[in-house]
Amino acid sequence: MIRNLYVHDCVFQDTGMGIRFKTRRPRGGGGENLTYERIRMNLKGHMVKWDMLGSEKYVGELAKRLPALDVNELTPRYENITISDILVEKAEYVVKAFGIPEMPIKNVRIQNIKASTEKLMLIHDMEDALFKNMELDTKDSLLYILDSRNLSFQNVHFSSTTHKADVQIDGDNSHSITFRNSFKFCFWKMFLMY
Repeated sequence: MIRNLYVHDCVFQDTGMGIRFKTRRPRGGGGENLTYERIRMNLKGHMVKWDMLGSEKYVGELAKRLPALDVNELTPRYENITISDILVEKAEYVVKAFGIPEMPIKNVRIQNIKASTEKLMLIHDMEDALFKNMELDTKDSLLYILDSRNLSFQNVHFSSTTHKADVQIDGDNSHSITFRNSFKFCFWKMFLMY
């Protein structure tokens, strides 16, 4: 478990990922109280990536998202993460987050972001997250959310060739997802509270 980490005033040039969080069932570990700020990125991969599932090639059935497993001392977790004041010149995704249903990624704050990326966001199994003050220029327009709750998008502006974000929200556990002064969008499936 990594705790109380502060990363600041960095340049990430031609790296595979910007900020990467990786662990597996049942290895335990993860991180809490992590802060990243004032970073400039030019990337081959994603601005931020969480990968808590891994590949079936390496972890077998544990790489399958469902069914949710029992929580114990070897359940990995990530919580209390702040990412702010980030400039992304090039990346694939702004956020690509694969949490696990038994222990969602919790208490995330991503704010003051200016990014030029190929794709927008994929968010699976996240809880209590704020995305605020973001200017995103992407080619792909999909914001996909699966089994996530208490997500707030505030002052998130988006531009692409379509000029609309396609917001798809799936999963029985998705709820309390709000958009304030954010996106021009069309919804595929709605579980939203305004």
